[in-house]
Amino acid sequence: MNIREMHELLNYLWEGVFRLNDELRKELGGRGFKIEAVEEAFNGYIYIDGEWKLMKYPYPVFEVKPQGEIGATLQGFYFVFAVPKRKISLEFIREFTESFEEAFIYGAADFLRDFYNPDMKSKPEEVLERISSSPEEAVQLEVDAKTPEDLKKALFTFIELGAKHSILEE
Repeated sequence: MNIREMHELLNYLWEGVFRLNDELRKELGGRGFKIEAVEEAFNGYIYIDGEWKLMKYPYPVFEVKPQGEIGATLQGFYFVFAVPKRKISLEFIREFTESFEEAFIYGAADFLRDFYNPDMKSKPEEVLERISSSPEEAVQLEVDAKTPEDLKKALFTFIELGAKHSILEE
């Protein structure tokens, strides 16, 4: 393990999250979102080799109220929004999975249960069936990106997609 590279990566991730927090506070405040302060989070999960692994170390996050979170892990930057499953439509799933290369849909109560991830080659109909037949009341929609700039661009795409399909409370 190269300690210098790990140090630089961690600084990059934390600096990126602080910058996103500052920029989004200015840009999303007028759109009905409240951007909370950056915090340390513990006991999150990271997707490695096709499965979710527990992170026992801190990572930076901030809430995008009312339904989301933005943060960074060793893989890069992410956002995740919780949405009532009754609001998820077939067309939304199709557009969501086609719009983002690194997209995940998983349970809110059982967050280790994937309905869709980049390794699954599922059709939108199959994803909707898994969601509909699950006991989950809400699902989490996550998008990962390598840079803060890419994440910000993806976030605005997601917000527009969410508005189009009435899944976000604005």
